[in-house]
Amino acid sequence: MRKGFFLRLAANGIRKNRKVYYPYILTAIVTTAMMYIIGTLQGNPDVGSDTLSFALQLGVIVTSLFSVIFLFYTNSFLIKRRKKEFGLYNILGMEKKHLGRVVLWETVIILVISLALGFALGMLLDKALLLLLARIVGRQLAIGFYISRGAMTYTAALISGTFALIFLNSVRQVYTANPIELLRSGEVGERDPKTKWILAILGLFTLGTGYWLSATIRDAATMIIMFFFAVILVIIGTYFLFTAGSIALLKTLRKRKRFYYKPSHFISVSGMIYRMKQNAVGLSNVCILSTMVLVMVFSTVALWFNMEDIVNKRVSGDIEFVSKDLDIDAFYETVDETLSEMGLTRENDMAFHYYSFTAYQARDTFLVGSEADGDNLFITPIMLYMIPLEDYNRMYGLHETLAPGEILLDAYRSDYAYETLSLLGETLSIKSRTRGRLSNHAVFTSAFDTLFLIMDNQQSIERLIRRNTEVYGYKDDAMRCSVSFTIDGTAEQEIAFSDALYDRLKQRFSINYLNSREALRISMRQLYGSLLFVGIFLACLFLMAMILIIYYKQISEGYDDRERYRIMRKVGLSRREIKHSISSQILIVFFLPLAVAGLHIVFAFPGINTMFRGLGMDNVSLMGACALASFAVFGVIYGAVYLLTAKVYYRIVSE
Repeated sequence: MRKGFFLRLAANGIRKNRKVYYPYILTAIVTTAMMYIIGTLQGNPDVGSDTLSFALQLGVIVTSLFSVIFLFYTNSFLIKRRKKEFGLYNILGMEKKHLGRVVLWETVIILVISLALGFALGMLLDKALLLLLARIVGRQLAIGFYISRGAMTYTAALISGTFALIFLNSVRQVYTANPIELLRSGEVGERDPKTKWILAILGLFTLGTGYWLSATIRDAATMIIMFFFAVILVIIGTYFLFTAGSIALLKTLRKRKRFYYKPSHFISVSGMIYRMKQNAVGLSNVCILSTMVLVMVFSTVALWFNMEDIVNKRVSGDIEFVSKDLDIDAFYETVDETLSEMGLTRENDMAFHYYSFTAYQARDTFLVGSEADGDNLFITPIMLYMIPLEDYNRMYGLHETLAPGEILLDAYRSDYAYETLSLLGETLSIKSRTRGRLSNHAVFTSAFDTLFLIMDNQQSIERLIRRNTEVYGYKDDAMRCSVSFTIDGTAEQEIAFSDALYDRLKQRFSINYLNSREALRISMRQLYGSLLFVGIFLACLFLMAMILIIYYKQISEGYDDRERYRIMRKVGLSRREIKHSISSQILIVFFLPLAVAGLHIVFAFPGINTMFRGLGMDNVSLMGACALASFAVFGVIYGAVYLLTAKVYYRIVSE
């Protein structure tokens, strides 16, 4: 054969099948660009923050895994459309090794275009996204052009390796099929599937279990661990129900004669049953991707908008210091000396002692140490803080009194309804209750539910500490002292003062915690800002994948249905009836995944809310508003995709 024949054949094949190849090439270009951008941002020295770097590294991992899976998956639509053409070449005398060369050249052409244009697009957008990231996290970055060789090498290796796997899989399909199978592959549909009740029931069980875990676990630390398993169960349940449950539903509709024996229902239901195995996988993918987009967007947006509230809850003053061997007089001497040198003053002083440990609640008894062995380890843990009454009264200007054995109880995210409390061999009587008064201190920030026990005096606390150490083996036997105050300086002066104070205090005391409100605000902005950026970045990637899957699904089904609708027109079915049946089928195919994704969000919301409580976010109404707004915006985009692909599908079946 003439030199360059297979290259021209491959190029012509791509051009003639541009309806399926061009969107795939565009997607490969965008995927390459996004992979390069996230890799460049992660390795950019201007980022210079462990928090940002960690969030971007997470984005690199997720983008890498998704790129491989997504490109491999979408290529299956392309090879299905080309099999008929390859079968014709084979019958006309072209050997399978020649077909392999055509596939090789097609792969090389798409790879070269994807890398060249992908890197160009990535370099064009990289600086803009870096500046956007800097604006979100509140950092000043130098203006310049930065090219990451490491990101280019990694992206090129990843995309090239993915296309190599795609090529091998395509060649395998060509070599293992005979010419007749290749020629008629476009006309082969799915057999009438059996109703798999066991799989449908298993899908309901796994989906229900995932929902139950998200809706019932109220401990943030436990939910952080269990939410991953809940997500896996929901994904498995979604695939099982779309695969088996949808078939059972459609066959039930087919048995209802009044519903089924109408032209629009007959065509749409019978067509969906015929190819439901193929449809179910696509619908499941769209549903899972939709859920991932919605969760990432609304959760990161909610954290971002609630950031200031979290900062205010975690720091009671401008400066907060904690130590277990603190001499308060010596501490204030150091503070005042540092303030004087910087021309600042302090006010709103607050100091208190506390002792904390973890326990496990069993009704009105709290188990610690060896008491919590065995089955009790599965009881939800609770953080207990004990504070002397004298400090509590001074903090809030109160004049409470307590008899020996009495306590005041302040519950935070915990509904303790009993009148007594048994702890470390003692039964304490609850005189009165408050809720959340003590929770706005960084030292009390915990992923667990929290109870604050205000004891009659410090000696009572020390007695329980000794018992906790001697009998139950708790190692930490020292009370801590927390001191906070405000200063009259600017944000920059506050940070400078905090750094100078830390350098002096570390020479005199053991420091458990020292932070300033402004430093915490900067840290939170970097953390939540980077999560917001990565969340929106990945949401765009997943949204692109969802649109492409829907597009290819509609094209593939359009070609499969074209001959069937042509026959129906010949036997008397009007174009109006055909269009109505098409609209009915597409509406079911499109909006069923969106409806199920909405259901997933409803049941995921309690679990996400529980995890966020561990970060200090209790604003449920804000989270709900972000979830509803995200779903509304996503629904508009989803509807636009529906209108676009419905026109493409109808144009194909009407040819």
